[in-house]
Amino acid sequence: MELGPVSPVFPVESSKDSCLPPRPIPSLETNRHALFPPQQPDFTGFFQQLINGLPEQIALLDEQWVILATNPAWLSTAALYNYDDLKPGTNYLDFCTDRAEQGHVPAAMVVTGIQGMCRSGQRSFHFTYHGKERWEGHAFQLHINRFELAGRQYATATRYDVTELVHLRELRAEFSHSLIEGQAEERRRMAREVHDSTMQLLVGMGFSLGQLKRSRRSKTVDLILDEMSQLLAEAQSELRTISYLAHAPLVTELGLSRALRELAGGFGRRTGLNIAMNLDDELVLAPATEVAIYRIVQEALSNVHRHAQATEATVSVIQRRSFLHVVVADNGVGMPAKVKRGVGLSSMHDRIQELGGRLLVSPAEPGTVLIASVPASAEIRAVGDLATAS
Repeated sequence: MELGPVSPVFPVESSKDSCLPPRPIPSLETNRHALFPPQQPDFTGFFQQLINGLPEQIALLDEQWVILATNPAWLSTAALYNYDDLKPGTNYLDFCTDRAEQGHVPAAMVVTGIQGMCRSGQRSFHFTYHGKERWEGHAFQLHINRFELAGRQYATATRYDVTELVHLRELRAEFSHSLIEGQAEERRRMAREVHDSTMQLLVGMGFSLGQLKRSRRSKTVDLILDEMSQLLAEAQSELRTISYLAHAPLVTELGLSRALRELAGGFGRRTGLNIAMNLDDELVLAPATEVAIYRIVQEALSNVHRHAQATEATVSVIQRRSFLHVVVADNGVGMPAKVKRGVGLSSMHDRIQELGGRLLVSPAEPGTVLIASVPASAEIRAVGDLATAS
């Protein structure tokens, strides 16, 4: 078999942020296979066939981030953006770097992500962003994934339109907010009923006991009346606490920080529990998240009062870039070996789950600690597990 003329082999210049060093010039004497590799399947062509009919915009990149193949969806979208050079042969990282320097935010996120992959050795990253101008109202997610095949490094860049999914999650958040508000209104109604009806009946019973104490009676009757008076006082105290919890200050009117401080102050006065507050006065959260956090703290303090036999409790609200953490700790008797999940704990778990968060209750030294973590941003919550949280 005849061989054609041997083409000269030149070193490949490394892209400005490539993960790999430049490839050396192979020697004909020492590495003949570098010039005449054994016949291998055309992976680029095979990949092209796989992606041609897919609706997602997909590109195959080499180890230097040069585009090897794209599908029609990628090319048509690039044409809409007037990115005619975003095609095979173009260095994708250089392209995004140039756009980032022009102020294009998603392109800057791509550059940052790829550079992070190069430094850390991670195989993938993704992020979600919202379109502008003609794409206003649309949400997109971009994935960059690296893999190795036959000793070579490749990467894929894939963009998905996740507008419908984001919209559904937003509807779920709105529904959750309406449900929480409905529950809050029902609590307030019950609190008014307790205050206007049940408490008045107990007050009347107290007057009757007072009349009995002033009448002639035996010592045995005195002891019974004293015990009844004590039980009545405890019942009134519990009902006042329940009424306050159900008809506590409105978060929407006061803001989360002030509402939590008033909740802790009022609850402490009624129960004798010493409550320390550690929170930022400038918490910025979605309304549904604020109401949920308030109710979680409320339920946690109620559990401390009923079960922990504690004298002190601490409520901390810690806001980070992506998540907000609520910590309620006490100095009580701690958790039993087997914890029976009651209505209060189930309610807290459901509230956290609706917001895409997590709930942890564990023993401490002394007492018990509850940690609730929820997405702090409405955007992160809207895309749920599609978000990149840190």
